[in-house]
Amino acid sequence: MVRSYKWQPHDEGRHAIPQELAVNDAGLTLCGIEVTAGPDTWPNDARYWPTCEECDLAWRKSEGILPWPRKGQDAVTASRRPAASDGGSSTDVLALVVDTLIAQGADLETPRR
Repeated sequence: MVRSYKWQPHDEGRHAIPQELAVNDAGLTLCGIEVTAGPDTWPNDARYWPTCEECDLAWRKSEGILPWPRKGQDAVTASRRPAASDGGSSTDVLALVVDTLIAQGADLETPRR
């Protein structure tokens, strides 16, 4: 799957920019900041910068991924979600994958054990 956007560090945050921007091309982030595209290799400290919430929300919408964090669920999604394996993890990766697949239209069946 080819993504429409890629992530780039800018001004102590991670922002989404169009995938087709080459190094030194000017363009806009999804949150509207004008940037010059840099290399795909990031400086070590930039790996820990926070993700721009506006870029993240716009990127997820373009990819058909539910927003994060979840504000609530409907009964169908909640009934299909597996229980957290570690007894209450604040980030349940498997549940995130299931939610995303359902949001993209996947018809998932509850596994039988």
